Amino acid sequence: MKNKNSLLLFVIGITFIIISFGLLIYDRYEDMNAGIASKKIVKKIQDKSNYIGIIDNNEYIGIINIPSLNLELPVMSDWSYEKMKISPVRYSGSFENNDLVICAHSYKTFFRYIKNLKVGDVLIFTNIDGNVYLYEVEVIEILSPENIKEMIENEFDLTLFTCTSDSQNRVTVRLNRVDGQIAIK
Repeated sequence: MKNKNSLLLFVIGITFIIISFGLLIYDRYEDMNAGIASKKIVKKIQDKSNYIGIIDNNEYIGIINIPSLNLELPVMSDWSYEKMKISPVRYSGSFENNDLVICAHSYKTFFRYIKNLKVGDVLIFTNIDGNVYLYEVEVIEILSPENIKEMIENEFDLTLFTCTSDSQNRVTVRLNRVDGQIAIK
């Protein structure tokens, strides 16, 4: 009886290891595909001659560029879990009203490393019309998922957020616009 229980526990353990490995491979696959898709979308947005407001049935509001993280990503106009697999999304607000909140999965190719930003780092947001805005990191904080009101009702011009590595909380980066609009393409 003891040998049967040991064998059963061994089989269960191996099964969990295989499932964990499969989930890890799937996560890496999704991350890689998201990065490839977002790069293609950025190129389409930047090529104004082909841009008509919607790419692959999704509307975009612009591109965020975070030089210190070597990130350039499109931002979709509205959010859903499915859309977040393609690019960061506007969670609420707008850049015109200085209350834009952008969220993204913590993929390596998206927002995984926003936790490494430092106060004073810059972000460049280029809206869909080609207007360029400069933002500076003011605060980096961790919020619980229940703090939705605190996430969207704040005094900052721009907020970025993603899940922490354990998915229990949200890494939240607060930014303010520097000198308003900096250039028009």
